Amino acid sequence: MTVRWLAALALLLLASCLAVRDLVDDRAYFERWVAATPERAAAFSRFEAQLQAANVGDVVPAYQLWMVDQLRPECAPERFWIPPEEEWSRIVPALVFIRDHVRPVIGEVRVVSGYRAPEFNACIRGAPQSAHRQYQALDLVPLNRALTRERLIELLCPVHAAAGAQANVGLGIYAGVRFHIDARGFRGWGSNYHRTTFPCDGARRADLDDGGHGAT
Repeated sequence: MTVRWLAALALLLLASCLAVRDLVDDRAYFERWVAATPERAAAFSRFEAQLQAANVGDVVPAYQLWMVDQLRPECAPERFWIPPEEEWSRIVPALVFIRDHVRPVIGEVRVVSGYRAPEFNACIRGAPQSAHRQYQALDLVPLNRALTRERLIELLCPVHAAAGAQANVGLGIYAGVRFHIDARGFRGWGSNYHRTTFPCDGARRADLDDGGHGAT
């Protein structure tokens, strides 16, 4: 038992170290990228100020909100880009939901996809009307790498059922622990990007079968 416990602890520590290393690498790359031109640096300063004014400046590191999805690296011209400034405010409702409802139950999160230009969205085979195109959506993963997919579902589904409708928030739960939050309508979907695989429906049915009242 002691050996198994030590092995599990070692894996947890390794996962934590890898997560920290990835974040450090991303941050260092971003700092070089944003400093490469005065226009980028000035735009990022305005972006950070807008987030602070909306009280969402510390939900996730601001630089992550400019990350380019690496789902298909061949589609990504760079690791970061500047979303259209006229659309910056559209990401605020999603950040508010993450701040008020997601982080309190699963802890810190990392952004893996934010704004998508139309050509990029087509290249990675995103939904034609994806909320990412209007900068209303974020794909995220928990920083806690010990959090399993099953536990993620157990934690996120009740939150979405209880607060999603009022906040007009959509939830997608993909393969592994990657999930999607947007502020473009109360709905849900799963790994095939359709309602048929939305794991929260199965969780609610199981709760009802057990004699519970389900999520409300």
